[in-house]
Amino acid sequence: MRLKQIKIKNFRGYKDETIVDFDNLTAFIGKNDVGKSTILEALEIFFNNKMVVCEKDDLSVGVDSDSIFITCIFDELPDEIVVDTSSKTSLKDENLLNSNGDLEIKKTFKCSSAKPKPETKIICNHPIDDNYNDLLLLKQVDLKKRAVDLGIDENKYDKRSNVSIRQAILSSKRDLTIKEIELEVTKEDAKKVYGVIETFLPIYALFQSDRSSSDSDKEIADPMSVAVSQALQELQTEINKIKSEVQKKAIETAGRTLAKLQEMDEDLAASLVPEFKSEPKFDSLFKLSIKSDDDISINKRGSGVRRLILLNFFRAEAERKLSEAERNKSIIYAFEEPETSQHPSHQKLLIEAFLELASKENTQIILTTHTPALGGLLPTTSLRLVEKSDKSQVSNGSDEVLQKITETLGVLPDPISNETKGLILIEGKTDIIFFEHLCKVLKESGEIDKTFKEAKIALVPTGGCDNLKSWITMKTVDQFGLPFGIFLDSDRMFPTDQTKNTATIDKNTEHGRIAFCTRKREAENYLHPDIFGGSVCITDYNDVKEEVKKFNQTKESKVLKNYWPKMTIDQIHEQEKYRDNNGTEHFELTEIVKSFLTLVG
Repeated sequence: MRLKQIKIKNFRGYKDETIVDFDNLTAFIGKNDVGKSTILEALEIFFNNKMVVCEKDDLSVGVDSDSIFITCIFDELPDEIVVDTSSKTSLKDENLLNSNGDLEIKKTFKCSSAKPKPETKIICNHPIDDNYNDLLLLKQVDLKKRAVDLGIDENKYDKRSNVSIRQAILSSKRDLTIKEIELEVTKEDAKKVYGVIETFLPIYALFQSDRSSSDSDKEIADPMSVAVSQALQELQTEINKIKSEVQKKAIETAGRTLAKLQEMDEDLAASLVPEFKSEPKFDSLFKLSIKSDDDISINKRGSGVRRLILLNFFRAEAERKLSEAERNKSIIYAFEEPETSQHPSHQKLLIEAFLELASKENTQIILTTHTPALGGLLPTTSLRLVEKSDKSQVSNGSDEVLQKITETLGVLPDPISNETKGLILIEGKTDIIFFEHLCKVLKESGEIDKTFKEAKIALVPTGGCDNLKSWITMKTVDQFGLPFGIFLDSDRMFPTDQTKNTATIDKNTEHGRIAFCTRKREAENYLHPDIFGGSVCITDYNDVKEEVKKFNQTKESKVLKNYWPKMTIDQIHEQEKYRDNNGTEHFELTEIVKSFLTLVG
């Protein structure tokens, strides 16, 4: 499942119902005390109600209701669920989806009590006809009676399956009246159905920025708890087998007990049915923590050290997900101000880990930030502006909102010289090294008349073409009316791979812009094997940085810087040469440079 939206009402600064959309990566931007953390904590209350517990004082001031409403909407739903021991059904077949085909779960916290407990309902298009509107609430014996009362042929359903009986009853009526209702799911048999739904809900892990240190500091403990949860998910097949076997053995024992009871009291034995009341909580059986070798508790270390552990937790997760098979259970990581107590280089690594994680299946990232360097690297589609006057509100999507975000964060474009006649938007500083050497050898060989620098074409790193830094740079470029081009790594892992960057380039070329991405995976894939004495494997689509690191321990960030300036014109031509589908020979990088030079005539 994927979190699509949250609706918040009567919770702290969110008096009126506020709807917030989520992407795989969602970042909340705003001044202090406007309600950014409130959204993350509302999610914690919805999913866990442990680290942050709903309290009566959380009720918004000046509202007419005594209840807080937190509603989460999910898409990417499971195709089927197993409610009874072996009966398969779906959320759609059980009429548990809203008008958009999403799962909408509403939790109501009544603040008339000292410790508000959630009342859970599913907002769904559901039958409202008598005899058909309460089927999820009925136990098996009552379902059977209902089927008999409605005159349904017993051969049309499996008497052992609640799912089968419900479907037989529903299908017996041709003109069911369907209406959006709030379905109570914490009573009777509906509780069992919701228990199954809960097993599909995402794991939500919140890491707060201003935690007090204690011996059970969840800032460290929670990532390890997530690690346990993930391990259990990956072993779910084996766990289910064990669970099924335990249940089978236990029911057999209960059956023998009832058989003996029947000998003494037949009526009493007939009224008793063995039933497991709840699913076992395996994650509560395993407690994982990190301890220093000098026996100093991690929570007693500085905040920078503690959060550095978190940084590397995320980096490890990003790396693990590159090679792992798809999991059924999704995970939401919510992180307040990841830049807190971190060196700028660590901040960048953390954001890169977030971006990497967010690109993987079954993973969502939610964060808040105040740092321009971090905010500038975030995709514009991920940004949400949180503002407050008499109440908190969230907005996104428009140029006006993005402008407010750039002003809030203080994100500025790189300075552009007055002498600049054109620009090329590039991803990072290594691209400057790439083009400066490329232009140098092309000019020395007589293939171009001037370098970009001599043509007064500036190379402007933006970290990509869909982030806030590139957006504000584009606005500046438009303001001054400067011609510009775009150059990105393709990030292809195979020839026909359609990545985010290739889609961006296609979109810009359709608008008549000079835009290119590498035919190969990235700039490092144009390095010649002879530079490494033939000891490094270089293909069009492999991870050359990783291969070089294995070869001589060169940091991935320094591979291009250390080795690209050693490339000769002949080596460059050999690596850039290819034939198109018509058999025409091309020299890719040379053609790209010549095309960019046309920006200034």
